[in-house]
Amino acid sequence: MSKQFFTKLLMSLAWLAAAVLWLLSELKPDTFGFFNLNWAIVVICGTGGLAFMLRGLVAKKTGVLKKSDIFLGALLLVIAAVSVIFALSQPKKYIWPVIAVIAALAGVVSVLSVGGKKWDAGDNQKAGYKNYDARKREQEALEEKENRKKD
Repeated sequence: MSKQFFTKLLMSLAWLAAAVLWLLSELKPDTFGFFNLNWAIVVICGTGGLAFMLRGLVAKKTGVLKKSDIFLGALLLVIAAVSVIFALSQPKKYIWPVIAVIAALAGVVSVLSVGGKKWDAGDNQKAGYKNYDARKREQEALEEKENRKKD
């Protein structure tokens, strides 16, 4: 099973749900008349945003990939939130504060998911790491020591 199976399944189910609800809004406008393109975007982008944020939070990936999933999810959630504002005919003054809240939430989640590290710890940050020059000097000293034993 693919590592992205859960995300792909949620996204395809969101597309299916949005398409069915949109079709029902055309067939039965008295019951599902409220559902329009804005609500379809909310369903698809909201589900995708949550799926990508969860994938970034729990996946066993490098820090950069985790953060990219989290911020992609945040972008989809921003699109969903703006669509909700338009669907409910709310004042447009709510758009920027909602974007700020979602961006701040993504920042907090990304810090929590990678443990506060900006990048993954490379070899040069591990205890006992020797750079090329140190390894080369050590190898030459070992070869010199072996040459002395032979003589």
